[in-house]
Amino acid sequence: MNTTISFNHTQARQYANELFISSTRDDVKYQAAKKVEALMILIGTDTGFRISDMLNLKFKDIDTDNEYGKPLITGYVHKKKRNETKPLSSNTLRLIEIYKNWALSEFGYTNDNIFYNYKTNKLYTRQWSHKRLNIANDEGKLGKKVDVAGAHSLRRTAGAHIYDKTRDVR
Repeated sequence: MNTTISFNHTQARQYANELFISSTRDDVKYQAAKKVEALMILIGTDTGFRISDMLNLKFKDIDTDNEYGKPLITGYVHKKKRNETKPLSSNTLRLIEIYKNWALSEFGYTNDNIFYNYKTNKLYTRQWSHKRLNIANDEGKLGKKVDVAGAHSLRRTAGAHIYDKTRDVR
């Protein structure tokens, strides 16, 4: 069984930031897809949520007025059957807010879900995220190309980054 490998945290986040800003093609729905792809990478590397749980996140799940003074996001984790709260970077929060305002101005409304596909009027899928991450990996955009890349690689990237900072497995 092949296991996924983590991406380079810094390069993945840099690619996501560039992708979010540079999606300026004329087609608005294409721009939305690129911005959502960037948010997927940023939220995934911040939180370590499983992709199936991450794709169900809503804008209202973000809490900026809390006792810690840092942005937090709460999502339901199906495997554990409970809600989990994870920290978000201020950069990711800023881009989420920019995306929400951009979608409102471009489409006239915003869906409650962060990962909403305005082209199909449905949520993005695990298969879509896996495909987008594989393409970015094959192009070397997420750091050194890894043999087995996928949506779970974002989770591993978040875990590896936290371990590098804290040296704590838990």
